[in-house]
Amino acid sequence: MISTASSAIPLSVWRKTAMATWRPRKDSMIVATMDIEAARLLDYLRQVRDATGQHVTPMDLVGRAAGKVLEALPGLNGRVVFGSFLPSPTIDCFFVVSLRTDLVTGAEATGTDLSGAVVRRVNEKPPWVIAEELTDRVARIRHGADPQFKQTKAMVQALPSFLLRPVIDAIGFVTESLQLPLPFLGVEARPYGSILVSNVGTYGLDSAAAPWPTFCHVPFGIMMGAVTDKVLALGGQPVVCPVLPLTIGLDHRFVDGYQAATMARIFRAYLADPAAFDPVPRSIPPRKRQRASARSNSTRPATAAARRPRS
Repeated sequence: MISTASSAIPLSVWRKTAMATWRPRKDSMIVATMDIEAARLLDYLRQVRDATGQHVTPMDLVGRAAGKVLEALPGLNGRVVFGSFLPSPTIDCFFVVSLRTDLVTGAEATGTDLSGAVVRRVNEKPPWVIAEELTDRVARIRHGADPQFKQTKAMVQALPSFLLRPVIDAIGFVTESLQLPLPFLGVEARPYGSILVSNVGTYGLDSAAAPWPTFCHVPFGIMMGAVTDKVLALGGQPVVCPVLPLTIGLDHRFVDGYQAATMARIFRAYLADPAAFDPVPRSIPPRKRQRASARSNSTRPATAAARRPRS
């Protein structure tokens, strides 16, 4: 007898989609980890925030660095269609976000959705422009004002589970493999861009590895951990430094060990000194302050006793 207890648990749209689409993975994947010494990165973020008024985060810098990777290795920016490589016209990054920023348990936890926003031509935009676009889109999604997310969510909620897998596979084939839009469903071409970036450090995880959905068709995804102090060997001496951990999943159809090593070099070069690629701009009059809850800073959340109101 099959228990029906689970039917009383409200499942999020994302969880319903994941159950209907993911299969046991048989294809080869490469998982790589990197620890980025983050002292210069954090200093750069402070300077850019002061100059632009934008809440630029490590997530914006990681997306920008990933854009630089694809710029240097154009053979990664595309799809495999009928066994052949189909290049993508632009380098775009999809940033995964949760619809709520507080940690909850019980039914609220299982009903909390994931979504995200794509930033087009991420390789051509400095971090503060990426931050502005992403903050605006995330705020609209979290406040129910994004028409594309609302339309897609309504479709998933309306479909029975046995129809969800073939429908999502068909949408993925048209929009991702063939790179064509579906206007009647409110789905743009290549809705997941060229790269996936997800920040698990927001919720206090040091690091994590995760697959990305089969309908995304992207060559690699990046999981960001929390920026924490670690002991590194610098100049032959143990030194305590802030470190940003990254876990990168690579599709072996696109990437081998040689390309992975090249990717690592580009990532390290950008994140070790972002100002060398995107100099801090002169002060820009800050625009109307965005909601602080719209974005996260990728650092480990403070305990309740340690939190203090901002001045």
